[in-house]
Amino acid sequence: MWLTFHIRAPIVILPAPSLPRPSVGLVDPVVIKGTMLFDLTPLFLPTEFNSSRKDYVPTEPGGSFAGFPYKPTFSDSQIALHLPPPTAMPASPAEALVGDPPGAPFIGFGRVDISLEPLAPRAAYVEITEAGSGRKVFSQAVGDAHPPSSGWKPMEFMAAVDPAGLVGPPVLTVQSDVADVDAYFGRYLAENLRIGQRLDPGFYRIRVGP
Repeated sequence: MWLTFHIRAPIVILPAPSLPRPSVGLVDPVVIKGTMLFDLTPLFLPTEFNSSRKDYVPTEPGGSFAGFPYKPTFSDSQIALHLPPPTAMPASPAEALVGDPPGAPFIGFGRVDISLEPLAPRAAYVEITEAGSGRKVFSQAVGDAHPPSSGWKPMEFMAAVDPAGLVGPPVLTVQSDVADVDAYFGRYLAENLRIGQRLDPGFYRIRVGP
């Protein structure tokens, strides 16, 4: 007959590790100052380094200027204005020049006004240049032109000339905002001014203005 014995080991309860207790007043103030200097708070916000608190005591109504003495500018009886003595004005321009004559008193002697002759009336002005080189070949005011309307703007034509004369009617490239005036000067350049007989063979830019 066999007997079995179970021996239990004694349970040993170990004490819990002691945690460090927070200490008060053991932090070095130099460390705190150094930490605050590396703070990422924007510098424009008030801190103990760039601002201080000042108690504001409002003044009584009407007492804002109580600390400044009263210093009147004018007397109470009359206003004393320190003005320069009055200057006597001359009665005529001649008297004004007596005391202060001009530097060249005879500069106007012998001079007369220029007589301007009125310009000859014109109905339009025609300017013709070569299309390739821009050289001006014709520039003249035309007095025999009679456009059917007024208030038109400068216009521009393109024309081709060969040895036989004008190749087709001038082509309008810039309008004058008046259709009748555009058509009139298109005929005038070919029939009255006869640009086909005046110009050498080539391509030309024709400007017509009022």
